[in-house]
Amino acid sequence: MLGRQESGQGQFFYSFDLDKVVPFDHLVRQIDGFLDLSWVHNELAPFYSHTGRPSIDPVLMIRMLVLGYVFALRSERRLCAEVQVNLAYRWFCKLGIEDHIPDHSVFCRARGERFRESDALRRVFERVVALCISAGLVGGEAFSVDASLIKADVNKTRRLPGDQPITWPKAEEASHAVLEYIAALDAANSDKDGDEDGGGSSEGSRRRKP
Repeated sequence: MLGRQESGQGQFFYSFDLDKVVPFDHLVRQIDGFLDLSWVHNELAPFYSHTGRPSIDPVLMIRMLVLGYVFALRSERRLCAEVQVNLAYRWFCKLGIEDHIPDHSVFCRARGERFRESDALRRVFERVVALCISAGLVGGEAFSVDASLIKADVNKTRRLPGDQPITWPKAEEASHAVLEYIAALDAANSDKDGDEDGGGSSEGSRRRKP
């Protein structure tokens, strides 16, 4: 007999265990077994006020960003949409089935206001890398990059012979890479159309850099 799905009135009460619907071999479970973010609150506490309305948990923000990096969700708007509907992502972020998902603008404000003038992002990155090294996930023998544009400082007038010592900048002054990264994220999340020439005229094409 041909079966048909009943579309009557839905249930009023549900008994739902999110842990049971996430497969045991899912990648998020493997990552969660190594990821320890218990130190984040103490690390970022100086950047939050002691009064006012509670903020979005920074641990939740970092876990969501980890999902974005692992599953190639480059847009924070799309990342929030995926966490909204994906049960495995909700489990990894320690969210319940009815918990609210932060708005994508939270990440932009954190980068552009709270952590822009600090090295908090660098310290968080270094701690996560240290965890990966201690877990045996990073060997340090080689590295790889994707197809993202990486700008290089190759000014010929600033070259130094190999036998001369290099005056390295102080640690607190070496924040150029972090600022470049923040600027790239802000540009990727802007709503502007990438074409600034209006109609792609031949004159605009000549001005465009490769």
